[in-house]
Amino acid sequence: MLGVRLDTELEERLANVARTQGRSKSDIAREAVRRYVELHDEAFRREARRQSQRASRRDTQEDYAFWEQAEREDAAWR
Repeated sequence: MLGVRLDTELEERLANVARTQGRSKSDIAREAVRRYVELHDEAFRREARRQSQRASRRDTQEDYAFWEQAEREDAAWR
């Protein structure tokens, strides 16, 4: 369950749209939230895929060399 406070103007506009379409304000708000979440959730998944593909193209030898150097430096501090 979710409660949302709207400013007066937006509440009136939503009520007008709901009345014109013969739908409830809750139904319209539910659809709007669903669309928003789908849009942004998909954008998040696209970005995660992009970063994953970019990381898979990296030179892993360079990564290994970096971590080996970090381990050597860490051992030197001990």
